[in-house]
Amino acid sequence: MNVLRSDATIPCPVCGADGDSAELVIQTAAHMFPDTGERFSFTRCSQCGLTYLNPAVPPEHLGQYYPDYYLPYRGPGAWGRYEGIAARGQGITDRRRVRRVRRALSRAITGGRNTAAGRVLDVGCGHPTFLRQLVDRVPGVHATGIDFVDSGWRDTPERWHGLSLIQTDPVDFVTDHQYDLITMWHYLEHDYHPVDTLRRMREIAHEDTRLLVEVPDLNGLSRRLFGAAWEGWHAPRHTAVYSGSTLAATLERAGWQVVKRTTRGTLDTYALWWMSRMEQIGIDWTASMEQRFLPFMAGRIVTAPLFLLEGIVPLGVQLVEARPHTR
Repeated sequence: MNVLRSDATIPCPVCGADGDSAELVIQTAAHMFPDTGERFSFTRCSQCGLTYLNPAVPPEHLGQYYPDYYLPYRGPGAWGRYEGIAARGQGITDRRRVRRVRRALSRAITGGRNTAAGRVLDVGCGHPTFLRQLVDRVPGVHATGIDFVDSGWRDTPERWHGLSLIQTDPVDFVTDHQYDLITMWHYLEHDYHPVDTLRRMREIAHEDTRLLVEVPDLNGLSRRLFGAAWEGWHAPRHTAVYSGSTLAATLERAGWQVVKRTTRGTLDTYALWWMSRMEQIGIDWTASMEQRFLPFMAGRIVTAPLFLLEGIVPLGVQLVEARPHTR
């Protein structure tokens, strides 16, 4: 496969430091993709400490790493006769996100106004099931989703009635509104220009706006256990992998300050571990996952005591709440 990727190093996407001085952290094959022998390098910036893909695949060539069989694209249907159970799992994640949003939104709206008055923007909304649940469970909330592509919603417009869904680069997002709450559910680790995106979000926020950002945790236990197979790398689709400190520094540079951080996110962390294990043993990602469903569930049961510690032990996901700098 001809990837058309330059071997030249790139500057740090957060602070702009010279990529030649960055320290190699790990090399890994493409994840959820046939091993063609190509390897991707994640390096640690010598100035700000960010771990980032260096060099990155040019955005115009990234599409080849999103084939039709890409597991997130296949969704619950990838699990064959267990599709219904898998769909309920996504519903659980969406409900967790709605609960987080309710709490953050109540802090964002000045003077204790009803949350129905709130405006919510979801960046990188993809298949906007979270926004669907939000509108259905919080009557009157104004929900907007933006993404680079509209493939997540264009074929079933009736399903997304009541949502404002816009195809745009977040940096180019045009709006007359200020948002009370902005969410990024596993979006920022894909962004080639995270500071520019976060600055644009700051421009459309008011002084009490809350920003929720969930990303993989570089310092989580799963990364230490699975090494190059850890799905948090998700090479070459993830352009950076954040620790708690580098995520806070990135937000700070863009005009945000972290008010709360937790290692208990909304994403099913066990699923992250399972995908990392499958990467480790080298499964065929093009195949149906039906035969793997029962072992998946058995593993969930066996590891349940460990995942009860999520939030105390950093297992692989982090969620921060931030607000605009007041200074």
